[in-house]
Amino acid sequence: MFYDYTKMKKQKNCKCKRLNRSGFTLIEAALTTVIVGTGVLAIVSAQQAFHKENLWAQRSATGMVLANELRELTLTMPMHDPVSNKTTLGPEPNEASYLDFDDIDDFSGDIDEDGVTSGITFDPPINALRLEIEDLEGWSQKVEIGNVFENDISTTFTQPIGTTELMRVTVTVYYQRPNVENAKINTITQLSWVIDK
Repeated sequence: MFYDYTKMKKQKNCKCKRLNRSGFTLIEAALTTVIVGTGVLAIVSAQQAFHKENLWAQRSATGMVLANELRELTLTMPMHDPVSNKTTLGPEPNEASYLDFDDIDDFSGDIDEDGVTSGITFDPPINALRLEIEDLEGWSQKVEIGNVFENDISTTFTQPIGTTELMRVTVTVYYQRPNVENAKINTITQLSWVIDK
């Protein structure tokens, strides 16, 4: 059998050149782009989820602080006015604003003929020193007062104000995105406690 050594040598050189090539093929480059792109998208998605969770945690903490501010404000107040006792429920005639409130039932707001209170909303919110917190735009606090029975303090049902010896104070903190038309009002937190003074 006759061998063409020249042809074999050329084929051998061609194979070596193919094996020693540099750079990527189009398929390798496309596959690399897909893999890297998927990784980048996963990182961006994780970052967005973290940002949303962080924002909710920040709002939740702010809401709890605002609720506790009102609790601290009312902590040392008696249930009813020491002078008029239960004869005047709600703010006394000489108490024109929350700056003058000296007992818990002053925070009841309007009281209907059945003794059900409407509560008071503070927008902007106030702190324990009765000062408005101006830099919390979109935040508000609502205080609601109602009486509860001594043997059933855990129920959400409240009695008409002034009818029992225990009173429940509930503070609800709301947030509405400022400068957004028809923005939803979100309930951030609610804090409730029972007093018997």
